[in-house]
Amino acid sequence: MISRALKLIKNYLLLNDDNLKTTDANIWRLSVLRSILLIGVILTSAIVVHSSYTAYVQELYYVLYLTIGFTAFLLATLSIGLKHIKIASAFLVLVVLAASMCILFFTTDLISAQYGLLFLFTLPIIVRILYGIKASIATMLFNLVPYYLLVTKTKVSPLFGIDITLPDTHTYLASLLFLFFNFCIPMAVLRVMSSLEKQSEYNQLQSKKLNKIVKGYQEIFNNGGTPSFFCDEQGRILQANKAARSLVKKFRPNSEYIQDLFSLSLPITRGVNQTASIYNHPEQEFEIQPASLMHHKKQLVHCHDLSVNKKNLMEFDAYKKQQYEKHYFNELTGLKNHHFWKQVETSDSILNQHIVLLKLANLREINLQYGYSQGDKLLIKVISQLQNEFSSGARFYQFPGAKFLFTLSTKQLFSNSIEHFLTRKLPKTITVTSNNVDVEHTLKWRVGHYHVSREISADAATECCAIALSQSSELSPYMSFSINTVKSIRENTQQKDKVKALIDNGCLAIYLQPQVSIDETIVGFEALARLKELTTGSILQPHHFLPLIEANGWEVLFTQKILDATLKLLDSWPANLPRVPVAINLSGPELLNDIFYEKLLRRFSESPELCKKLKLELTETSVLASHSETKRRLTSLANVGATIIIDDFGTGHASLSQLIDMSASVIKVDREFVDRVETSERHRKIVKMTLDLAKSLEMQTIAEGVETRAQLSVLKEMGFKHFQGYLFGKPAPIEHWMSEIKAQA
Repeated sequence: MISRALKLIKNYLLLNDDNLKTTDANIWRLSVLRSILLIGVILTSAIVVHSSYTAYVQELYYVLYLTIGFTAFLLATLSIGLKHIKIASAFLVLVVLAASMCILFFTTDLISAQYGLLFLFTLPIIVRILYGIKASIATMLFNLVPYYLLVTKTKVSPLFGIDITLPDTHTYLASLLFLFFNFCIPMAVLRVMSSLEKQSEYNQLQSKKLNKIVKGYQEIFNNGGTPSFFCDEQGRILQANKAARSLVKKFRPNSEYIQDLFSLSLPITRGVNQTASIYNHPEQEFEIQPASLMHHKKQLVHCHDLSVNKKNLMEFDAYKKQQYEKHYFNELTGLKNHHFWKQVETSDSILNQHIVLLKLANLREINLQYGYSQGDKLLIKVISQLQNEFSSGARFYQFPGAKFLFTLSTKQLFSNSIEHFLTRKLPKTITVTSNNVDVEHTLKWRVGHYHVSREISADAATECCAIALSQSSELSPYMSFSINTVKSIRENTQQKDKVKALIDNGCLAIYLQPQVSIDETIVGFEALARLKELTTGSILQPHHFLPLIEANGWEVLFTQKILDATLKLLDSWPANLPRVPVAINLSGPELLNDIFYEKLLRRFSESPELCKKLKLELTETSVLASHSETKRRLTSLANVGATIIIDDFGTGHASLSQLIDMSASVIKVDREFVDRVETSERHRKIVKMTLDLAKSLEMQTIAEGVETRAQLSVLKEMGFKHFQGYLFGKPAPIEHWMSEIKAQA
């Protein structure tokens, strides 16, 4: 009776020999499902029987609904057959999730609620068995959430005020975890392992039989005089006779496929002969003769030697190919070059095509840092990756200056914009091995794009791309050609020429913004430059000319003009204005210019009075502020009495040690921190820390960007004694401040 019952259970759970030997994955999946579900039904039924009376007495009817509902759901899932295995799998995962959520959200006892989190940890192995690796990994990542709740002892119950806790809830949940971790999961793994072991035994038996048959034909095949290969349908060499092994050893020792040895013009096809030569040995020609094996899926290929002396013809062909490739192909990457583009592409072939010109903007930096050989390796890997990434319909060309041009049809864009398409396709980084060390390089792309919507020559199309490429930048790396682009370039050139002419002619207007003490007395000014047009007298604001100055490297010239104008202003300082120092801004490159630096150092050295009148502000946001030579020169200026101010402190690259290295004596706290000092406790703490840091280094502080009385009040309470901002006055010409002083008097 017992053995019969066990047999019925084994048959129902698909644990008999026939089911263990089967290669159908759905069989063992269904077996695992039934094992887990059966144990679950037993447990939930026991809980229903044991808890129903208690739940009824305490009027916890939703406990009855939940336990009976879970039992019914498990029974329903248990009845699902092999045809609907996916539905049953989904239901099991759903049951585990639902049970975990009910325990977590409806159990007020923290320890009991944590059982729900632990129950979720069974999901990865269940999902792996029922669905696969990717789904299992996703479940593992999902379990980071319950792990966090478990570690932090976060209590999320009761949800909606529902509490399913009964006197024996702890026992029920402990039993649930015990059965799942000690029976369900181990049984699932044991079931899978049993199938694998049975299949392994069966495969070993079949292998022995096959080996016995193969040995009978081995000797005949091996001693044939003609080179013969036994291959699979893809041409992989499974076996070769002595003559064939000798051929491989002599010419292509690493050949894995027959097409690795022979340059085939056609796929190996049963009954179809072809002539082929050995790779890199075109003088070695063979007739490739696949045998007609009617009852065998593998291929027996006989190779009859047809070699003749074709040396002269091959040398001539090689010479022609060399000259052709030299002119039309890039020697490094093997890509077609700009000559090929001009020769082959016509206005018809590029009509309605998207022409894209790529430039690797940081290749020069890589060459300088790692050497040109590393840059060459990088280019080769980049083009290989690009060709793999783009569809076969994209035609690639290499242009001078590390530029790549390719064409795309509108269909290939799949309705995406060119920027969105290239953002997904272009590699962001690439790893190149150098001296047995893998170096990862960031790739900075610039893109010029032109959609050929009218008849235009290939040369003109590339010129449009080049114009668009010239407008790209780090902030806007993708640019499409527009007729307005040419207009923009022309306007930009005119603006650039205009700014340069104004600087050369000294058309500067020095605006002053006051710095005040705690009693709002002016104790200094910051000199801010504006450009003044001679014809109209209009003032150019900084955002109209500073980007052009930085882009064209005119910082030294511009700062020299500001310095000259400021010194002239100090020499003719109005009598009714308080004699206070004026600070000028240095962005960094000026100090690295030997001529500018030597003149500035000489002025301070030869005129001690100037040290009291002129201060130097160095913007911390400049990368050059961290340059060792910049710091050395700032120290020299400080040693002769110049006051060094760090502008915009806290927003740039300087470290605490660099504050000391730069010999600064004043810190200006950036307006970014001052602006939120009223509302943000975090900002107040940062500002306070900056103030304490300055005091510890015996440095003065100026709060910059003060715009309201409320800000001023908070800053005064913190201990600031000097301020600057619109509250005390916007930058204005010196005449304005003369009028202000006069009006106050």
